[in-house]
Amino acid sequence: MSGRRLYAPVVLGLLAVGGLTWLALGRTWASTRLAPAGLPPDTIAVSGRDVAPLAAALAVVVVTAALAVLATRGRGRLVVGLLVVVLGLGGSAVCLVSAADVDATLSSAAEQSPAFTGQDLGAVSTSPWSYVAAAGFLLATGLGAVTVRHGRSWPAMSGRYDAPSRSRVDDDPWKALDEGRDPTV
Repeated sequence: MSGRRLYAPVVLGLLAVGGLTWLALGRTWASTRLAPAGLPPDTIAVSGRDVAPLAAALAVVVVTAALAVLATRGRGRLVVGLLVVVLGLGGSAVCLVSAADVDATLSSAAEQSPAFTGQDLGAVSTSPWSYVAAAGFLLATGLGAVTVRHGRSWPAMSGRYDAPSRSRVDDDPWKALDEGRDPTV
């Protein structure tokens, strides 16, 4: 696939990967049920945003980077692509490290429950959403690398609505008349 053909798939891919990662971080990563004798039972659950709030912020940056790829050109796209590569690797690492430490967050949440009496948490069930989030960040890393490689050849937004340059203003006779100058001089 040529470089120019990758433009739309990369932008749409960054939007999709950022959304998928945000979704995975909002799902339950671990849960347990506390059922002490004489007290009502309580189900304790923690999401990826509870476990890894930094990863949630990075997922928003991935979505924003897709919009930045649309709005920039040349070196700006190179910077955006490098930023996506770095934050993709960092976000993946945060998800994997936090998934290993999910028990501490679950214990902290259980201590806030009225059903917690200091007992063991019992059977803790975990979900694969932490790995989905990490995979999303790795996909963002790949899309960032494609942006670094091919971003300079992609089309840019039109400069049609940019402020006119000084030379263009001087060549416009109507503008000169509006300013009180003689355009024939």
